[in-house]
Amino acid sequence: MFEKIKNLFKKNETFPCIIWDGKIMKYLDLTQKQIDEMNSNSEKYPGWSVTKKEDC
Repeated sequence: MFEKIKNLFKKNETFPCIIWDGKIMKYLDLTQKQIDEMNSNSEKYPGWSVTKKEDC
């Protein structure tokens, strides 16, 4: 129980990213988990691409 509460306050590492959905480009800070979700779930995010700023 304590670990679950502790994980709520743990800060995840974020990366500056460029997100392109075919119409609009956005600049967000995302966690690696969010980046993987957007790149792998084509039903929920059709045509979206996420690129880390350091990879540009």
